[in-house]
Amino acid sequence: MLKRFLFVLIVLGIAHSGISYAAPCYGTHMPKEKQWTLGLEGNFLVDRDLDDNQGSTSGNRYFLTCSLGVLDWICFDGKIGMGDVAWHNSDPGNLNFNSGFAGAYGFRIKGYENKGLGIKTVAGFQHISVHPPTASPAGDNHRVIIDDWQGSALVSKDMGNLTPYAGARYGTVDYIKWVNEHDRKRIKSEKMFGAVIGFDYLVRKDTRLNIECDFLDGEELSIGISRDF
Repeated sequence: MLKRFLFVLIVLGIAHSGISYAAPCYGTHMPKEKQWTLGLEGNFLVDRDLDDNQGSTSGNRYFLTCSLGVLDWICFDGKIGMGDVAWHNSDPGNLNFNSGFAGAYGFRIKGYENKGLGIKTVAGFQHISVHPPTASPAGDNHRVIIDDWQGSALVSKDMGNLTPYAGARYGTVDYIKWVNEHDRKRIKSEKMFGAVIGFDYLVRKDTRLNIECDFLDGEELSIGISRDF
């Protein structure tokens, strides 16, 4: 009952929340109880329009990833790495921030599963934060933090070594900026609802390749490889 309650709660939160979210969904493969999944991931935010005519943002992130199966139906996710940020705007003009610290955390809950048909559903929550170094164009010091928040619901179908999946996410990429350590402003994404498609491919025993594309709210691509331990 607890499993079903949490799964429904997350799905309802995605459908009705006034807050938006955005980050890779991981797919529907989850580590079993007391099992670890370790991997590498590249997450490429191609373009995300910002609200209030504040232009758009983009950036590349590279992570070491880790997931722990707490129980067979819930796992915790974490990752650490580096990421850069770009702000495309007419005032003060385009800004490019070099790579700095990036980290993430989240969890996933398994929902309905039919092993005979190879169908699985998963709901999850993920957060990414990127902290690039300060940029200094035209004498001003510009500092930025990117906050990605996401809730998602996915359904997958096993097809031999290939497991395609699709779903929805509700999300934002918050662009938090300072100018000369003053004038703090949080700019949210223009669109909040997004669609997700992707697949896991079993390269060899316990090793999977994951590719995921996110669209409607923006354009984002994630590529990763992981192994269960």
